[in-house]
Amino acid sequence: MGLLLVCLYDWSFLRQARCLTRFRTSDMQPADAVTDRDSQEGELQEEVQQEQEETEYQTEVQEEVDYVDSDFSEGTSASNSAMVKFGESLELLHLTSPQCVVLATSLEMLVSSLGGDRESVGDAIYGALTSSLLCIKESFTSPRAMMSLRLFNGFRLLATKSSDAEDLKIYVETLAFRHMGNDVTSPRVEAVAEAFLEILEQNVTELPPGYAAAWRQLLAYAGSSFRFVNDNYGERLKIIEGDWEVIQTAAENDTDESVVHSFGGMCAFSSAVMGQETQGWMEELLEVFHVLVDRISSPSILQEECDLLSISMIAKSEEIDFNKFKPVMLAALRSLLPQRWSTIHETAWEWLWATISRNLTEATMKVRAFKPHSARLFCLLGEEQLEHFCSTVYTEFFSKCSASQDLFKQSQTRLRYIADRVLRSSYDMFHKPKDEMVDDLSALGLRHVGAVMARRLRRSCRTLCAFHGFLRGSHEALN
Repeated sequence: MGLLLVCLYDWSFLRQARCLTRFRTSDMQPADAVTDRDSQEGELQEEVQQEQEETEYQTEVQEEVDYVDSDFSEGTSASNSAMVKFGESLELLHLTSPQCVVLATSLEMLVSSLGGDRESVGDAIYGALTSSLLCIKESFTSPRAMMSLRLFNGFRLLATKSSDAEDLKIYVETLAFRHMGNDVTSPRVEAVAEAFLEILEQNVTELPPGYAAAWRQLLAYAGSSFRFVNDNYGERLKIIEGDWEVIQTAAENDTDESVVHSFGGMCAFSSAVMGQETQGWMEELLEVFHVLVDRISSPSILQEECDLLSISMIAKSEEIDFNKFKPVMLAALRSLLPQRWSTIHETAWEWLWATISRNLTEATMKVRAFKPHSARLFCLLGEEQLEHFCSTVYTEFFSKCSASQDLFKQSQTRLRYIADRVLRSSYDMFHKPKDEMVDDLSALGLRHVGAVMARRLRRSCRTLCAFHGFLRGSHEALN
């Protein structure tokens, strides 16, 4: 036992001696060695700090990339989903904020790369679409310049309205209605998207990331909506056509004066039952409602009818609330079609009135804005401006539409008189009573019985009169 204690004592003594020796040795190291060791430790700490900063930076960059990729991967998956369910529904398209920014930015970069000329951009789109899809070229019946401008405005409005899902849906539905009868398929929509993306890639060097997925999703949504409207609204048009034929037949064969069979009479009766007075604008609407129903399958012609109707409606009523006509119309239709009426018929007629009321709302806003300016313009026009219009409108018209030269073979004096009457009629349309204006136009039409002018020439003449001759000649007068 004593031997064991001695050994433990010796071992502890030796350990203390070694620690003391090591401590003294470290204290006895030269100053240079200590300095080297401190510098090495400082360098090591700096390297560790740099590695930590680089790691944090890479993490932040990766998070941003993942965020952008997630946004556009969602767009791509939604686009693929839309193509799988092509033409099955017309729902809202909710795009993310980065996608909306990319759509607008990429289109602005394309316009800038082509010199800021909208016609050049539209012509590039026209060329790409017609070269990739021959069936599209066959469906373009208007002149190339006109179609190019329409294509540019179509793509521009799609990008502009993409941030508002409700507004985008209304615009796409309106476009789809104008393209009814065209065979819109998923492969053709993909070809249109690829053609437009090719234009972007050829003309813009640095496009924003995710532009391809955003445009594919937007165009896939538009194409799917076109197909849905073509498949489903065609049935609505058939329902409306059948219902209206029954109403017209019953009105023509009406022999019982005690029973109302006409649509106008039933609307007046329904309005009285509801306790609301038939206002002047509603009387004007009922007078031409049969024309609007017949034109519902032709959006462009329907728009023209609504433009003319809005002028007479505003002349009769200062305040117009189109929401008041919908319940009156539906009540009249239920009474006139008791055996045929169902929820399907009600949906079809609600859609018809939504389309008509939307066109009338836009048209009345334009009339209210342009009517006072029209009066001011004609008060300020002088002989110099009128002479400029009469001398330039035919030059522009003949250069744009060479076929029109065969229709205007009169003398220069007669042509100038016609141009002057065009200006006067545009003023009278806003300010003269409707009946008087109708009599003047009817007399003019009787003097030209047998003369046939294509609708394309009428549109071109109207556009040139408004923009090329009239506005140029009146610019100084307005200023």
